[in-house]
Amino acid sequence: MFNLPCTLLVMLAFVVIPSTAMTMEPGEITGPLRLLDDTDNEFVISNFSERPATAVLFLSGRCPITERSIDAVHRLYQKYRLSDVLYVGVCANSVETASELKSFAQKRGVVFSIYRDPAGAVAGQLGASMTPEVCLFNNEGRVVYRGGLDRDAGLAALEAAIRQLLQKKPVNVAAVPVKGTPIHEPGNPIKRRNPYGAPSVSSELVFSSIPGAPAHHCSTMVETPNSDLLCLWYGGSYESADDQKLFLARRTIRTRQWSIPIVLLENRHTPPGNAVIFVDGKNRLQIVWCRMESTRPIRRGGGWGKCRLFARSSTDDGRSWSEDRMLFADEEAFYGVLRNPPITLSDGTMVLPLDGPGGGVFLLSSNGGETWTRGGTASKGSQPTLAQRKDGSLLTFMRNRPRTARATSRDGGVSWSATEPTTLRNPGSGISMVQL
Repeated sequence: MFNLPCTLLVMLAFVVIPSTAMTMEPGEITGPLRLLDDTDNEFVISNFSERPATAVLFLSGRCPITERSIDAVHRLYQKYRLSDVLYVGVCANSVETASELKSFAQKRGVVFSIYRDPAGAVAGQLGASMTPEVCLFNNEGRVVYRGGLDRDAGLAALEAAIRQLLQKKPVNVAAVPVKGTPIHEPGNPIKRRNPYGAPSVSSELVFSSIPGAPAHHCSTMVETPNSDLLCLWYGGSYESADDQKLFLARRTIRTRQWSIPIVLLENRHTPPGNAVIFVDGKNRLQIVWCRMESTRPIRRGGGWGKCRLFARSSTDDGRSWSEDRMLFADEEAFYGVLRNPPITLSDGTMVLPLDGPGGGVFLLSSNGGETWTRGGTASKGSQPTLAQRKDGSLLTFMRNRPRTARATSRDGGVSWSATEPTTLRNPGSGISMVQL
């Protein structure tokens, strides 16, 4: 009966010692802070004299309060970074690895170093017991402020202390109580998304030169049903030249080499112009192209106002093609120029934007691109590009100088709102829009 309470007292004393370690109070000077970097090599912080202020932040990538406060901490750091205020992060537990801390820092946009203190030596040296907590030092290595960093109050107190240091005034800021996670009990890892994604950018040359065709324009690309890539464009001696042709090149799946471009279509009297290539609603490849029907000879860059629309399709991934068909019979035909491929709406309707009489014209197909009817017109712009928004409405941006134009449709392209300029500058260039 006598030994049991004594044993209990001894055990309680052992547990309490780490959390009641010597606390460094404002006014005291610290010695070197010995930490580990992300390669587990010792890193010593002792250069307090090189800057007016050094903030040592005890944090954990597993602490929910650190998680919700880190953006504000980072904004405060950025505010005074050019005044040479240094932030140093310290993770004082034996659980979080260097790679886990690096992942936390990168995914949360932290741009100051975080070092490890797995034995808790620095935490004991400075008397830190929770995360997030901050110790602010002046250029003598003297503690001038310490407190918690939970949201507004903690950040406001730290900023006030930093300002007083920078103004070379005595620091007189009431400490904000520390609220958070026990420094030696970080809890479970927090799952985070990667805000930066994994961008991959590459450039490939489809061809270096084509004999007899120095000028090339209006390329369009599609992924075929068997996952090849096809690139289609027109080229010739110059824009609108008699020798203008449609060229096609292929990059087969799992390769990085493009085939030698082949001539898909040519006619010296009515040469092909702009074209688009896409997979239609019947899982066929389809090309819609415009035939330049102006009487020749014509000037360079001319003839676009008199282009008739034709289409051809392929059921073998573009190895062979059907005969060309006119999109509209002669009695209902109108002239138009393509620039951007069609989109398929949520109800299955295909909408093909083109440059036609009066502005941006939209062709509609309810049978997967087999036949097309004429929808509405968005005036005061050309070569429209198209997307369907979450509410089902259609948004178009159009080539227009000096500002890109826009219009909307709430009936699937049958009618369009008045066109208005956007804030996007446009020198008269073609544009494309892709919905991610």
